[in-house]
Amino acid sequence: MVKRMETRLERDVRANLAASAILWLAFSAAAFAAEPARWTIDYGASKLGFTAEQAEARFDGSFGKFDADVRFDPSALGDSRAEVSIDTASVATANSDRDSVLRGDGWFESPKFPNARFVAKEFAKTNDGFEARGDLTIRTTSVPVKFVFTVAQTGNRVELNGTAELDRLAFGLGTGEWADPKAIGTKVTVVVKLVGTR
Repeated sequence: MVKRMETRLERDVRANLAASAILWLAFSAAAFAAEPARWTIDYGASKLGFTAEQAEARFDGSFGKFDADVRFDPSALGDSRAEVSIDTASVATANSDRDSVLRGDGWFESPKFPNARFVAKEFAKTNDGFEARGDLTIRTTSVPVKFVFTVAQTGNRVELNGTAELDRLAFGLGTGEWADPKAIGTKVTVVVKLVGTR
């Protein structure tokens, strides 16, 4: 039986297909490697808190339950990302009456909207650390938020500390009698501490 000779066109096509496959694999591997690894958060050592004012007196609060998907690398800011989901029913301010108000109508409305969510869209280096810009969604309202933070790493242990300044009225939080800034201040400072490994 006579073996058919491969034509030049067939050789070129085969070579182009092989080259395309190699390039695709290379780009896929690069894209996969570009995304920083997800941090493993130690929630027992981490905290998501806030400070606000009621009747012109400061009070502190926190959320006992939240989930942070952080893939941040100071050397790969363009590929870093973060998303935090907050269980609004876990709000605690050392005042049960106030906590009930915050979970209820006109505020978080936790039974209907159980989670708030922050999604960071971009990261940048600053003189004092880093800055994340993203959207915070509470109920059905999304507002652009700037989160400034520092990161310290020892070995594979990382600790992030940061703050964000919010206006509760921008989210439609606090209606009726609560809309008066003298009743509840409009400015809220979010304070975050995340401890984990990467």
